[in-house]
Amino acid sequence: MVSFGKLLFVTAPAFVAGQDVHRITLGKRHRTYEEWSTLLVKRQQRLLALKAGENSEPIHDFQDASYTGSIMVGTPGTLEEVVFDTGSSNLWVPNVNPRGCHKHVYDHSKSSTYVANNSKFNIEYGSGPVAGFYSQDTVSFAGLKIENFVFSEVNDVSGLGQLYAQTPMDGILGMAFSSISVGGVPAPMDALVRSGALKVPTFAFYLGGGSNGRQSELVFGGVDENHYTGDFTYVNLAAENYWLVKLQDVTVAGSSIIRGIKPVIVDSGTSLIAGDEEGVQAMMEKLGAQQTQQGLFVVSCSTEATVTFKIGDAGASFDLTVEDMTLQSQGDWCLLGVQSSPPGAPWILGDVFMRKYYVTFDWGNKRMGFAKSKKSAENTIVV
Repeated sequence: MVSFGKLLFVTAPAFVAGQDVHRITLGKRHRTYEEWSTLLVKRQQRLLALKAGENSEPIHDFQDASYTGSIMVGTPGTLEEVVFDTGSSNLWVPNVNPRGCHKHVYDHSKSSTYVANNSKFNIEYGSGPVAGFYSQDTVSFAGLKIENFVFSEVNDVSGLGQLYAQTPMDGILGMAFSSISVGGVPAPMDALVRSGALKVPTFAFYLGGGSNGRQSELVFGGVDENHYTGDFTYVNLAAENYWLVKLQDVTVAGSSIIRGIKPVIVDSGTSLIAGDEEGVQAMMEKLGAQQTQQGLFVVSCSTEATVTFKIGDAGASFDLTVEDMTLQSQGDWCLLGVQSSPPGAPWILGDVFMRKYYVTFDWGNKRMGFAKSKKSAENTIVV
């Protein structure tokens, strides 16, 4: 068994034998323009609530999460569809079916490896609580197993709103660090690394399309060279909580739109790019975008200006075009996946960014690597 301490000093690139790489296929649910409008209005309402300090995890928005994968909880095991979320650090699954929902429900009475804990679990969101209690059981995914893992059985999902019923997700598997875990329990990735199950303590997201067989995929223990081109650019973490780095600058067509260094989180559990209101408004003005009544931004699809994010101590540059940031298009108008956050919240580079860049999350070396994702055959949906 490899000790956690030794894994912190792994420096070799994460290219390992095929049998040592563990994969999860991720599914994505497409949204119409109307769904995005409703979703983002709800999101804005919660962000406004954050100003009053009502949310214990202000940088995470469950309702925007759109990529899910399958895990098993218990023995013989209950299938659960979860968001693998780099913006949180707890695993929770439902133990009841909320009204109007058809979710996979975990029943610990049917698991031979269940151990009672019963400590209360509660996260308060702007729109309400997600609550339940802690339990201990075996959790399996991608051919990996974590035994005696402490997670949460949830029986109150009112904090997720009605849209929870319309998404494929049953729960959340947090991929960030134990330092932000609610209740102080070990984060899933922490427990997995400590178990010695991974020869290389990394995971990597490919958020692509499926029409040409290039399914979205989460790989543990390495990277898949079929999912990216060129070399990785590595950026050291600024803290061991979220997958957080320094945002040195954001430019539009070469012109800076932010003042000073900002924190930015690479968050697989958020569909959008989010930033402070001043910076986002400046970005939209330079792109010539218009704001809709729902608070969204639309821009001419022919706009050629490039948005560049400069991150890390060295200010490594990562470019996004209007096409890269587009969620939906209608005629010549493109709906952008960009939203303002409340004062004091960090910037977020969510799925919009991660579709352009294949990201490897290097747990052992506390850094992230970015390479251009091989372009998916999935085109923008026209509504």
